[in-house]
Amino acid sequence: MVTVHAKLLAKEHDLGGYTTYVFENLDDAPFGHKYLMLTRWPNWQCRNIDVGEVGYVTYKEVIAGQDTWWDGTNFIPYNYTNIIFIKFVKEKPDNSKDILI
Repeated sequence: MVTVHAKLLAKEHDLGGYTTYVFENLDDAPFGHKYLMLTRWPNWQCRNIDVGEVGYVTYKEVIAGQDTWWDGTNFIPYNYTNIIFIKFVKEKPDNSKDILI
């Protein structure tokens, strides 16, 4: 799994319940990846993320036939190679510049 500091640029929901996110990587882009396109599966619970939000996104690349997932009984190999969304934590706004009187 990889976690990067990122900004959500776009999102799309399909009829199957999958959500595709496009994040701009705000860190020094590992392997030259300035943009990340991640898929959130229908059974993956997460709060709504608004376009423009900045925070920390965790994702994992899965390789078809090589990586597996647990179905409750067995480990099943993935059928497709994909980059899957794991979690997003919104960045806390910097209030240190606020002056309280």
